[in-house]
Parts: sequence; structure tokens; C-alpha cells
Amino acid sequence: MPLLRWTRGLITAACLVTLGVGATAAAHATLVIGNLSVVPDPPVPGAPLEVTLRLEDTLLVPVEKAHVRIELRVVDPAAGSGAVPASAIGSDASEFLASDPRVASARFSETAVKGVYFGQVVAPETGAYTLSVRDTTFLNEEAIANVELAVGGAVNGAIAFVLPPTPIAPKSLSTWLIWLVGIPLLAGIITTVLVLRRPPPSEQVDEGHTP
Repeated sequence: MPLLRWTRGLITAACLVTLGVGATAAAHATLVIGNLSVVPDPPVPGAPLEVTLRLEDTLLVPVEKAHVRIELRVVDPAAGSGAVPASAIGSDASEFLASDPRVASARFSETAVKGVYFGQVVAPETGAYTLSVRDTTFLNEEAIANVELAVGGAVNGAIAFVLPPTPIAPKSLSTWLIWLVGIPLLAGIITTVLVLRRPPPSEQVDEGHTP
């Protein structure tokens, strides 16, 4: 009975760990709702510009431990209403990302408020820019949200954006499969070895009656 309880405990623990790994992987594929604000607003060309991001999931739960930064690229006036590219994942925006940004920040710092991130850049010259919020939390793919930011013009106010969902990382999926298949298999092997090493019941009875 102790052996049976021990085996059940190991399998239960494996299942719980597997579910935990799967939940983390599933979180990779969700939308992230964002809100961006700058200080000063409007930005002053050549002056420090403070940028604050607020990230939440679709249930409005703050997104923590994200790796986010921003980039600014000049908007082409001739592009018209489609001047700012649609938000996308990195693999679908290779041509856009190949163009050098006018301004690029370092990774934003997470503040004491959950889901709120802070960074600073130097504002470029007066004009309209595509501000790209780049989420590189997961190694397999990044999410990019593009919005328009005016420098030296009108007040921008709070800018809403959405980071698109990214596919589950192959690395995370393989890890999940290892936990799913490997741990129960290991538990079965250990149980088999322990059972085979136990003496037959007849020998246990004989040993118990040995004078």
C-alpha cells in the first residue's frame, strides 16, 4: 500500500506540473491589450521623452514580466491612411523591421504597479512617426503593435494598442511533451523495478516463521 500511494503521488505531481507547463505555453497565444502615454505631450524634439505602457490580457489581468521596448520610424506622408503598418507578429513584418528606426529604446523597466512598464528615449525632430511596441518576451516569436505618434505637433493623449497573439514556441511545446510523456513513463519504470525487487509472498511468510 505505501508503494501504491507513493506511485499515485508521483503521477499526480507529474500531471500537475504538466498542466502548469501547458498553461504557461497557452498564455503565449493570447492577445495583449495595451495603453501608451508620453510625457511631455506633445513630445519636444530633441528632449527626453518618457513613455509608459500598461499591458493587460483579455480578462483585464495585468501582464507581468514582459520584455517590451519601442521604436520610432518616420511616417511616409505619401502613404496616406495606410502610412502606419498594421500590428503583426515579427515573422510577418520582416520588411518593415528591416528599415532602421529613427529612435529605439532599451528594454522597458517594470514598475511597482503590475502590468505597467516605463522607458525613456530622446524625441526625434518634428513630424509623424510610427511607434512600434515590440514584445520579445518569447524567443520563438515577437508581437508588434504599431500606432502613430506626433512629435512637436498636437497632443497625442492616451494611445490604445493591441499586441497580436503569437504561436506557441516549439521549445515550449517540446518541453510540455517531455513532461507529459516522460514523467508518467519514469514513474512506471520505478514502480516496476520496486515491485520486481520485492520478495515473493511465500518467502515473506517463511521468513516470518523462521525460529
